[in-house]
Amino acid sequence: MRNRFRALIVPALALAFVAPGCNDDELLGGGPPPDLTGTYTLQSFSSAATGGFPLTPPTVTGTFTLVQTSSSATEASGTLEVSITVPDGMGGTNTINDQGTFTIRSNGTWEQSGQQQQGSGTYTLAGNVLTVEVTSPQPAVSTSVWQRQ
Repeated sequence: MRNRFRALIVPALALAFVAPGCNDDELLGGGPPPDLTGTYTLQSFSSAATGGFPLTPPTVTGTFTLVQTSSSATEASGTLEVSITVPDGMGGTNTINDQGTFTIRSNGTWEQSGQQQQGSGTYTLAGNVLTVEVTSPQPAVSTSVWQRQ
């Protein structure tokens, strides 16, 4: 019983001594977010336009260009350009083109503001694969997976 109590209390006490000078981002992610600058090729895309199902090339195609313009200890921002072509369900295609800005944080949050759409959600970068999950607002909800070129 004593060892079990110690296993629960010692990490909590250590956190209490370390945490006073830290903010939430440092506790959750630590360090600056990655530099996402680059041109990416679409690997998969799902949204209301795809019926919520992930589509992959050649059914969908796209490019995503990010240029980081500023960075702080826990946040980075920059410009974005995106072009995604998806089937329209009637034998043709629809193309989503937008440009604007993005902000990422070291805790994994993502925000974008474009001429066509705004959104917020999360991002992950694993090697050269960037996944952006937009969770709000409802019309912009999507998940896109990109490979950095």
